Amino acid sequence: MKTRIAIVGGGAGGVLAAIHLAQRTDPKGIMVIEPRVRIARGVAYSTSEPVHLLNVRASNMGALADGPGDFVSWLAQRGPDAADGTRFMPRMVWGDYLAERFAATGIPVLHGRHVTQLEAHGGTTILHLDDGSTVEAEIAVLATGHALPVDIPGVDSIARDSGRYVRSVWGTWSRWPRRDTPVVLVGSGLTAIDVLLRLRSGGYGGVITMISRHGLLPRAHGPVEPVPSPVIPADTPPTARQYLRHVRMALKNGVSWRAAVDSLRPCSNALWARLPDAERRRFRRHLFHRWHTARHRMAPPVARRITEEIAMGRLVVRRGHVAALSGNAHDLTVHVRTRDGEEKLAADMVMNCTAPDTNFRRVGSPLLHCLFDTGMAVPGDLDVTFATDANGALVGADGKPSTRLYAIGPLRAGNLFETTAIPEIRQQAHALAAFLFPS
Repeated sequence: MKTRIAIVGGGAGGVLAAIHLAQRTDPKGIMVIEPRVRIARGVAYSTSEPVHLLNVRASNMGALADGPGDFVSWLAQRGPDAADGTRFMPRMVWGDYLAERFAATGIPVLHGRHVTQLEAHGGTTILHLDDGSTVEAEIAVLATGHALPVDIPGVDSIARDSGRYVRSVWGTWSRWPRRDTPVVLVGSGLTAIDVLLRLRSGGYGGVITMISRHGLLPRAHGPVEPVPSPVIPADTPPTARQYLRHVRMALKNGVSWRAAVDSLRPCSNALWARLPDAERRRFRRHLFHRWHTARHRMAPPVARRITEEIAMGRLVVRRGHVAALSGNAHDLTVHVRTRDGEEKLAADMVMNCTAPDTNFRRVGSPLLHCLFDTGMAVPGDLDVTFATDANGALVGADGKPSTRLYAIGPLRAGNLFETTAIPEIRQQAHALAAFLFPS
C-alpha cells in the first residue's frame, strides 16, 4: 500500500493536520492510520457525556487556522440557539464537527491498525502495521496524542487484578464503584474533574477524594478584559524569577490574572525557548502547578458544579503523594504521604487522573521504542517526548532534523511549552502544511 503522506493517528491532532494538508495537496495522496473505529475523537473527544465540556469558548474552536469561527458557523446550521460563540459546548459535539469537516476532504482512513515500526529507505518511509501489512509513504506525520499517565507506585497484584484500580480512565472500566462507597482520584486537574462528572452521571453518589501534590483545582473561566501586550516583555531576562516578577507587577497594576495568563499565550513558547534548562527545571518545580491551574480552566458550569460538590461534602481535595496502593477482598488501601506523615485511606476504587507520561523512553509503545532504538528520534528538552525543530520535524541521533518524519500536538512538548490546546495544534497543522507545500 502506498501513499504520499501517512498520518499516524486520527484523533484531533491528526485530523487537523489532514484538513490543512488537504487544502494544499491532493487529498487522495494522504492516508490516516487510526486504530479506533471513530475518526477525529481521540481521548478528549471520544466522550459520550454531555457534561464533558470544552474548556475553550466555541468562538475559538474552529478547525482552520484562518477560520477560528468555523465551529460557530457549523453550530448555526443546527439552529440559531446553538450559535453562541461564548458558550463552552459539549466535547462530543465538537468531535462531531471535526469528523464532518474531515469527511468533506475525502481522505482515506485505514482503521483498526497500529503502526509498530518505521523504516527509512532512500526517499521512502515504510510503516509496519500490527497485522503484518505495510504502508509506504514519502512523509509520515506522527499524531498519536497523549500517552497513559505514569503508573502509581507500589500497586500490588490484588489491587491491579481486582479492577478497582483504573490507570486508563478514558477507557472502558471493568467495574463501577458501589453507590455510596468512597472513591479516590489521584490528581486534581481537568482529567479528575471529568472523571468526577462521569461518575455522577453514572449514578455514583459517594464521597470522592482527590489527592494531588499541591492540592489545587483548575481555576474557572470568567470575563476577561484583554491587555494590549504580553505582561512579560520579550526582552525580560530569561529566568523564572524575572518572569514571575513581571506577572506580579501586572497584577499589582490592576491586570486580572485571567488577562495576564491569556496575554502570554501567543508568546509562551518563545519565552520558554529562551530559558536555560536549569531555569526550566526551576519553573516546573516551583511555578508550573500555578500556571497550569490558571491556564487550563474549567468551563463556568463545571466550576459551579465542583463548588457545589465541595460545599455538600461530596468532594474533598487533599494535598499529598500517593506512595502505594494495596488491596484485599473488600476494598483498597491508599497509602498517602503528607506533611504530617503517612495516612491510609480506604476506597472502593482508585482512579489514576495524573498527567500523561511525557518520558517516551519508558512508554510501552513498540513504535516509540523503534524510533529511539534506530536513532530516528531522540528525547526533547528535559527528556520530554521528542526533540523537534521549528517545523515539527523529528531530530535524530545525528542532530539533524528529518525531511520525512514530523510530529504534531502533544508529541512536540519536548521543545514547545504550549502544544496541547486546539488553537495551538491547528496553528501547527497550518504551519506544517505551508512548510511541506509552500504556495
